Amino acid sequence: MIEQQNKLIDALYDKSTISQNKKHSEIIERTLDFKIVVIVDFENYQGIPTDVLDKEYVYYLFCGSVTTKSAQKYKSMLEEYDITIVETKNVGTNFVDNRISMYIGYIFGKYNPKQIILVSNDIDYYEMMMDLKAHGYPIILREPSLTSKELLRRQTDYLFRKPLIKSTPNKTEPEKDEMNQIMKKLIKLNNGNNIIGISRMKGYLKSNMKLSRREVEKTVNTIKSQCELIEKKGTEEFYKLKG
Repeated sequence: MIEQQNKLIDALYDKSTISQNKKHSEIIERTLDFKIVVIVDFENYQGIPTDVLDKEYVYYLFCGSVTTKSAQKYKSMLEEYDITIVETKNVGTNFVDNRISMYIGYIFGKYNPKQIILVSNDIDYYEMMMDLKAHGYPIILREPSLTSKELLRRQTDYLFRKPLIKSTPNKTEPEKDEMNQIMKKLIKLNNGNNIIGISRMKGYLKSNMKLSRREVEKTVNTIKSQCELIEKKGTEEFYKLKG
């Protein structure tokens, strides 16, 4: 009986290897040396925080069957960025989390990345993160939905070996509050009209709001990902801002 089970497992593994080899190589077989790699737990947080949005970075959005469509839509909004979607089709507890951990180990084992940034609010990554840091691997955990107070409490609990409690994510995230305020200012500068072209938007952000070139690009890309594209005239795009 055990021998038959082993043969069945081997057969399933061989079939999976043959059908998946090409797909896996397309996902991860690339040069990641000296790159900043951002891995997003898209099951936990659907987005890339603006402070880690950079055209020089390499992004992997790890998602399950439920979040794949939203990840594809999100990627299409940021088409100028190097984003790859890694889908976990099978459904199960921590399937995506386990795959993320496996890929992080794979990247560190095969390449020499400048840094890996893991975007997730999940406390289950803490032990892995601390272990990798203790061995000198350049990795940080970006927890976008936590307030600074919650983040400090979580880190303190971990250091003093207290049980980690999952926090309820904020209904209104600080980044969204900030972006809402920026959009309200843009609408006001545009004489109350919430449909604004990208070139005019950049002008307002640079001249009136005194943002740097880098900040302007990040803000515009965030607006593109959150707002509806209303019209396109030549190379000019017009978006309907919220607020």
